Amino acid sequence: MMPKINTNSSPEDVHFENEHLKKIFLEHLNSIYYGKQHLMNFLVEVKALATLQHLKAAIQECSDDAEKQISQMDDIFNSIGKDKSKTSVLGIKAMTLEAYLSAIKSGKSPMERDVFIVFYLQLIEGIEITYFKVLKNLAKAIGYSNTFLNQPFDIAVVNKVLFESIYQEYIS
Repeated sequence: MMPKINTNSSPEDVHFENEHLKKIFLEHLNSIYYGKQHLMNFLVEVKALATLQHLKAAIQECSDDAEKQISQMDDIFNSIGKDKSKTSVLGIKAMTLEAYLSAIKSGKSPMERDVFIVFYLQLIEGIEITYFKVLKNLAKAIGYSNTFLNQPFDIAVVNKVLFESIYQEYIS
């Protein structure tokens, strides 16, 4: 049974059953898992568009990290005894499509393309940070150890900081 929500209730008044939280956790885990898989292809494409070796190296590092995060999420699925379930990742697909189109738009210099690539990579890492933070909070709420999410979360934070520093180099 789904929780009943009174529209006059505050968040403190809403109580989810443990099974509802587990379902939400699994949906979010599937979303970030399949979103990461989509990002692997995107990173190959934008790496080919990038001009500076420094940016190409950062994109490759992000791609390598994404592989690690996917492997870590495989471990999470195994540890909770759940199978992956293909889910729509239209939001991340739309973001990467917009990034790709912005980067290849005619009339942009190579440096302008690089700045657009770095901008969108920062946005994507911000989304990942949010996903992993939500998963950590949900895991804690349902009694799962949330420490298994520390490394994927930390990797997303490090990558966001990396792309922010590259962005600062370009615009300063």
